[in-house]
Amino acid sequence: MNRGDCLRIAAAGWVGTLGARAVFARPPSAEGRVMTVLGPISPGQLGRTLPHEHVRVDFVGADTVSRDRYDANEAYAVAIPCLCKARSVGCQALAECTPAYLGQDPQLLSRLATATGLHILTNTGYHGAAKDRYVPRHACEESADQLASRRVKEWTDGIEGTGIRPGFVKTGVEAGPHSEIDREHR
Repeated sequence: MNRGDCLRIAAAGWVGTLGARAVFARPPSAEGRVMTVLGPISPGQLGRTLPHEHVRVDFVGADTVSRDRYDANEAYAVAIPCLCKARSVGCQALAECTPAYLGQDPQLLSRLATATGLHILTNTGYHGAAKDRYVPRHACEESADQLASRRVKEWTDGIEGTGIRPGFVKTGVEAGPHSEIDREHR
């Protein structure tokens, strides 16, 4: 099985898990739109897009990761020149793929998008590779429906209640045999 097959299966499973709740929970204003950290845009506005980027990542593990481990202003200062350079050479958008429990910071991404004019997309989901080191404990204890409710809440209320909504689903799994949580919930 190749990466494309895995992604198609994961997407089909995720949509099936969410069921009608997710379909009907989508605000009408997002219909036919792409969700960026600053809100919905038309697909034609994306332009040249970097499809898989990480502005910042913390590989410490789900049980330890915290916003207290870094200075958001310092992260901003480090990232801004790189993003401005990307914008100056024609990049118009990027998919920021750092998920929750691996250092995701939607508010930092919003600041960067505002300052650079880049369309930045963030995600909902977990990174299950590295023997599930970056998967939070609740994901191992909750049912697929409970996890789906978390995804729907992020879509309707924003990630961590920020109002910043995900533009795509992040699913990261091991290349080899899948762990129990990967088989059950992804």
